[in-house]
Amino acid sequence: MEPLQLIVQQGKSVLECTKDLKRIAHKKGKDRSKVFERFTANKHSVQVYTNIDASIRENNHVQNFLQKLQSFSNEFEPARYDFEGEVNVSQVEELYPQVIEAYNAMVTELGQSSEVVNFKYFK
Repeated sequence: MEPLQLIVQQGKSVLECTKDLKRIAHKKGKDRSKVFERFTANKHSVQVYTNIDASIRENNHVQNFLQKLQSFSNEFEPARYDFEGEVNVSQVEELYPQVIEAYNAMVTELGQSSEVVNFKYFK
């Protein structure tokens, strides 16, 4: 599989995790931790795949998507090692559409506009 297809495929996987995390952000405990762990693994895969090809790695839209994912991830930092850690749910809800928008801009810029996701589906 080409690096571009890997990034798009993994990008969708991380969006699914992002959606699940947004839905469960207000909950505490093991379930949220499991979803965050899956999100982190998928985010890491996206980061690895972007490093395969320098032109992809240096693309501003790719970098913006990675930054939005990191900002979203940072909101779950209190829960990373503490099942009961407090997450700023309103900030998660504010960042969530930014992640989707960044993904859509990235895939469009990379010539994969057929991979744009419908925000309503990811609500």
